[in-house]
Amino acid sequence: MIRNPFGTSTSGAVAILGGGIIGLSIAYELAVRRGLDVTVFDPRAPGHGASWAAAGMLAPAFEAAAEPGVHAGLFDLCMASAALWPDFAAELAARAGREVGFDAAPSLAAALDAGQMARLSGIAETLAARGVAHEVLGAEALRACEPALSEAVLGGMELPTDFRVHNRRVVEALLVVLRASRNVKFVDGAALLKSVGGRVQLDGHGAIIAAAGWETAIIKVEERGACYSLVNWDTALDDIDCHGGQMLAVEACPGAPLRVVRAGHVYLVPRGGQVVIGATVEPGRVIEAAEPEAIAALQAEAARLCPGLAGSAVTEHWAGVRPGTPDHAPFLGETVTPGLFVAAGHYRNGILLAPVTAQILADAVTGKAPGALAAAFTTRRAYTVPA
Repeated sequence: MIRNPFGTSTSGAVAILGGGIIGLSIAYELAVRRGLDVTVFDPRAPGHGASWAAAGMLAPAFEAAAEPGVHAGLFDLCMASAALWPDFAAELAARAGREVGFDAAPSLAAALDAGQMARLSGIAETLAARGVAHEVLGAEALRACEPALSEAVLGGMELPTDFRVHNRRVVEALLVVLRASRNVKFVDGAALLKSVGGRVQLDGHGAIIAAAGWETAIIKVEERGACYSLVNWDTALDDIDCHGGQMLAVEACPGAPLRVVRAGHVYLVPRGGQVVIGATVEPGRVIEAAEPEAIAALQAEAARLCPGLAGSAVTEHWAGVRPGTPDHAPFLGETVTPGLFVAAGHYRNGILLAPVTAQILADAVTGKAPGALAAAFTTRRAYTVPA
């Protein structure tokens, strides 16, 4: 049963506003694993947007440990979700009858200059302090792990906590399973939210989860004949901003890497006969199509890291928008308005955090008291703003 803000239970369905990997994973947890009725609302094709544009890296060590000044609990949240991914991927693949491209091979982090070496040293110190597995490698040892790497590589690390999945296949598998479920309904359009006595409501639904990425704040609520932003019911949602990103994919030629490789802001992800190269990080930009100059720069940087990619044909390029918050961590759980929940603002960790987000939101909706880690990501938290 869904928890009611007044302390009783209700049998209404759960409304999920947003059909990206976060919204779909929550729907999967609630409907398929816990048997609740769910309605997924999205005016666009479910599973696209940032979920489709991502590369599929699951990188708790490199991403969370590398970011200075982020939410103090983000690293722990990322590690908790990474631990869920093997079983989540296997279960989803079995239910959908298709593979999702999960690969537990450790990722590599490389450095091409002194600045990148210093950054990797900082990551290694963080991982060592937390007792997280990693191996610092010299240039020769790193190239032994991945022969495609350039002779210019100075050194790096192997990260067994960081692996990958095919994010587009995960989205497709979630859609297959959810569309086959009698507990799930998809609505092609926005939910008709209303404010009743100061509380956001939706006919036939006992709880509402806003999971629309960077557009969560602009969800509309009707009150006395006028429409207002959802921000009016929890002002923290106005802090979810957008970070544009551009990416490309090239053919996986004989000189292409076989493992995920990171160097500076560039990453290379082998995926389905291609190598995905990404990504620009452009705060405040909503980019609808990739720009030739940005794509050329990414391709050149990729060739600097793996020279064999220099002549690879571009098979696809695209742009997407990541949702972020001031401390680069998501908002998870109930808002200050009873019955209204949020799961948005995952920044660069949306794919990685999907399983743990689904569990946290399902627990919140069904009335389970949050643990210390989940409680740390409420909209009520105080920010530690990155430098």
